Amino acid sequence: MIGNHKTSLPLVAWFVAIQSTDVVDAFNIGGGPLLSSSSSLQHQSSSSSFRLFSSPIDDGDDELSKLIGKRGNIRRKTKEELPNEESVFEALTEELGKMPEFTAKRPVRQAKSQKEEDAENAKQNAARRGNTNEPTYVDFMVDYDDENDFHIPNRMGISTRCWGEEREGFVSSGKLKKSQLRAGKFVPGDLQMAYNNLLEEGILLFDTSPAYGKSMSSMKLSGEDILSRCIREYQENDTKPLVMNTFPNQIWQRTSKALTSALTSSCEKMELTDVEVYQTKNVGWLPSGGIVKGMAEAVIDQGTTNFAGVQDVSPLRLRRLNSKLDKLDTTLTTNSFEFSLTDRKKEKWITACKSLGIVPLIRNPLGSGLASGQYTATNPSGGLTSGGMTQFAFKTLEKYQPLHSVLESVAERVRTRLLRSNKEIKNKSRQKGPPPKINTEITTTQVALNYIVAKGGVPLAEVNSPKQAQEVIGCLGWTLTDDEVSLLESASGLCS
Repeated sequence: MIGNHKTSLPLVAWFVAIQSTDVVDAFNIGGGPLLSSSSSLQHQSSSSSFRLFSSPIDDGDDELSKLIGKRGNIRRKTKEELPNEESVFEALTEELGKMPEFTAKRPVRQAKSQKEEDAENAKQNAARRGNTNEPTYVDFMVDYDDENDFHIPNRMGISTRCWGEEREGFVSSGKLKKSQLRAGKFVPGDLQMAYNNLLEEGILLFDTSPAYGKSMSSMKLSGEDILSRCIREYQENDTKPLVMNTFPNQIWQRTSKALTSALTSSCEKMELTDVEVYQTKNVGWLPSGGIVKGMAEAVIDQGTTNFAGVQDVSPLRLRRLNSKLDKLDTTLTTNSFEFSLTDRKKEKWITACKSLGIVPLIRNPLGSGLASGQYTATNPSGGLTSGGMTQFAFKTLEKYQPLHSVLESVAERVRTRLLRSNKEIKNKSRQKGPPPKINTEITTTQVALNYIVAKGGVPLAEVNSPKQAQEVIGCLGWTLTDDEVSLLESASGLCS
């Protein structure tokens, strides 16, 4: 191939042109031959530089030339033209310096008066209620070691025994006179306000029965009717009560169908799908097989109650009944009976209930006012106008004078202790927002109720007015110490 002059001569000319030209395009866009003559070679040899791909010289429409021209115009930045690291860091530092300073220190709080603090807490509570319909109460006994699955918030319950009972002071309608108020009379509106206050503060267990206020059933003012109305009209939040009802268990009713039918009737009357606890009275020494079967059916098959309970069942019978229910895949949950500082004969029943995993519910925890110090030798009327009649004889009141004296002493001790540790008690609360206000104006009634709680029972306090509701609410957030319980029991022992 090299010996062929026709082929090699143009190649030699091409090589010479590359070596000698100043600026030569790799492709002659102008349209002329790359090397037309020897003169052109001589002319191009005088140049000293060479460019393989040049920018297009003319306005030709060749697309390839346009692309080549664009590529030739692209120029990479040199290292000197790139941003300096130090200058970037200085600029970033300057921007960060303009941001507000972060601090992990808590702001210093200025001391507020009690009035200002209460107003602020009320404002926050109102705002919280406006933003959510969830319950806002505090369960001070949330960590209580329950005997079974039935947890009673704050270990406190309410008895509606007097609701609808005219002989207990119930007045069906009208506005009460001052003399009636002093005599302890109450109307349905008082019960509604009391119910609202109790639910807002986390006292949710309400005990009722078809027997309570039965004479007012025709007017729809029996205990069940009034409780049903209170539930319907309560609009503060979504808190629901724990309703406990009672089966009378008369001698002609001791069948499973009678029990379940009575429960269904009570639910329909109160407009409820179920009740939390359905307890049975008059179980007897040998519990009826029909009653045992009906209790199991109500819990398991019909679901009209969540738990089964009994009234006034001794420890030995309690074990037998619990064993029978266990064979039907259910168990006893509660056993209610009377117990107070003036009637401690059934103290062993509380121990037996707890050993069997049964919640002891305490009826008449204030001993009709005698165990609470409402009626004393110096105040035989209990602050009520009763037309010369007294609840207890003076001889009885004088007998319990040591207990009433110790009740006042313990109330003062608790009051002093709470004033010192009130801040610490508030901090133990799990409520979001402002801590709850713990009552420090302790009364002898509150001491008597918290004595029941200290013994492991759940008192069912009788509440017939907003004032009585506030007194029960004042029991929450504090307990009696072992020394205080011992003082009360020693004084009770002196009176027996």
